[in-house]
Amino acid sequence: MTGLETRLLDPERDQEGMIELFEEVFGFTVTPLMWAWKYVPPWTSRYYCWVAYSDDKPIGYCGAVPMRGQVRGREIAFFQLADFMVHPDYRRKYDYFELGAKYIIDEITKQPHLLYGFSDHRAFLWFKRLGMSDLIEKAVTRVIRPGQLEVESDRFEFRDWAWDEPEIDLLWARLGATQPIGLIRDAQYLGWRYGYHPAHGYRLLGVYEDGSALGWVLLGNDPPGENGRALETPVVDLLLPPERIQPVFSALTGSIDNSVMTWLPSRVAPGFPEEVETGTHVYHFKKQSTFQTSTLQDGLFYTMGDVDWW
Repeated sequence: MTGLETRLLDPERDQEGMIELFEEVFGFTVTPLMWAWKYVPPWTSRYYCWVAYSDDKPIGYCGAVPMRGQVRGREIAFFQLADFMVHPDYRRKYDYFELGAKYIIDEITKQPHLLYGFSDHRAFLWFKRLGMSDLIEKAVTRVIRPGQLEVESDRFEFRDWAWDEPEIDLLWARLGATQPIGLIRDAQYLGWRYGYHPAHGYRLLGVYEDGSALGWVLLGNDPPGENGRALETPVVDLLLPPERIQPVFSALTGSIDNSVMTWLPSRVAPGFPEEVETGTHVYHFKKQSTFQTSTLQDGLFYTMGDVDWW
């Protein structure tokens, strides 16, 4: 490993090099604002990111996004692995995928934690072969089209909400237990993840039944079908009683005059009219984890919005 320097990210010192590496590895750019928004949300004051240099050239990066989660009513530090990068010219010289993961594990295992993520098949297999990760499940796109399910046309009402709508926290207090393991989807989270996103726009809709707030759904603002996007409107996130999800989605198709798609764990959403595998693996970074993978298979709740590319 002669010539390899690995250390914590220094945002000012490393900014230019990391953006260049991102463009080299992923083929598109990212801004410093986007980087800071993603890795330093309001509930933390530090980065959980490590960089690697060889001969003063940035050749590797691994990051963990610190999140607020819960496991059966107990707040736990959640971390999502993101943006693992190794410069193509150095992938056979340095095994930074393994080394970078080690630095993250050594840091976050100082507290009870859950480290998980979303990846394509190749990246998942790499970590699995190293004995670091295990599969929770493969993500599935679930689709409902207008008229596929019978639901009274006036059963549900949809109202646009601001990101500081008081009902958000009231609903979380009431419905959070229906998501035994997952992110804390309160107003602070929604505001950070969606309301103040530096690049994308979202629409938050309160769902009402008989005049009372039942839950909420959150839609992506990008026009469906344009620039290679799917024809369906993505329901990026949601908080609803599980038994109301499909009826609400059916009513939503009539309200927005389009089909809708979403990601949900298989145990929460059986029997959608259309289901298509995505190629995305929901995985648990099991090495030195506080939890067993089987526990997450039985209880983890996730949505499209848990993945940073939505």
